[in-house]
Amino acid sequence: MNRRFFLQAGGTTALALLTHSCRRSPATSVYRSSLKAIKARGYMVVATENHYPPFEFLVNDRPTGYDYDLLELLRKVAPFEIRQEILPWQEILPGVESGRFDLALSAVGITDERATTLDFTMPIAESSIAYVKRKADASIRNLQDLAGKRIGVQQGGLSLATVPELQKYLQSQNRALVEIRQYRDFDAAYLDLIHSQIDAVLHNVVSLSVLVDEKLDLFEMGDRVGRRSYAAWAVRKGNADLLAFLNEFLVTVRRTGQMAQLQEKWLRIVFEDLPTQPLLPGDRDLLK
Repeated sequence: MNRRFFLQAGGTTALALLTHSCRRSPATSVYRSSLKAIKARGYMVVATENHYPPFEFLVNDRPTGYDYDLLELLRKVAPFEIRQEILPWQEILPGVESGRFDLALSAVGITDERATTLDFTMPIAESSIAYVKRKADASIRNLQDLAGKRIGVQQGGLSLATVPELQKYLQSQNRALVEIRQYRDFDAAYLDLIHSQIDAVLHNVVSLSVLVDEKLDLFEMGDRVGRRSYAAWAVRKGNADLLAFLNEFLVTVRRTGQMAQLQEKWLRIVFEDLPTQPLLPGDRDLLK
């Protein structure tokens, strides 16, 4: 929560001093989350959410999923305590950027915009975006049929970031643009889709594959939208030593086959050719 400070007196000098003392510089934020600082304090703070199956979600009020299993493996090798804070997605990345959290231990879609304030680990999964519709809706058969439809996306998520590419594609086909509805979490979007309040939802192919597999009578997944995308963990821009520590861990779980086992368990697909670098959208070809 943002705090506002009201000065009753003191003039501009006092205001300047207060501003200087309370403002956290980027360098200070990076230092507070550096590996050296984490080891000195004895713990790392990671941020996760609970509405992003199969990566992070609740079963009988217990946090579970792909990222949580990776977190448990990380806890076994980390030379410090790992404290976890569970909160809405919209608060995670700003919290890492400000230094409130050391790590976004979530399946964060890698985008050019996010890369201006965050550094990403090597990918933990592919997160290319596709659409899902009601199975009974025969009006949507391909991307062009999304023209003029009501589309659900997550606030601040990769699905929202993909919308301009979808709009550009529809425009190139001389089709009407989509109407966007933003949601705090995908559960609400799926509920509106079931009740015909929207016509489709954009989400990553992994989550949609699991959704359709579990609700085959309700949903049907359509074509991919936009560029090939990847998901990774994220630290504050410039936090090189923590990033190296995390990448070393991920290299190990990939080499030992543990990551593939968890992908098979949770994602129901194994990504054998994930890049070892967090490639940005500008570095990748459009999916055909």
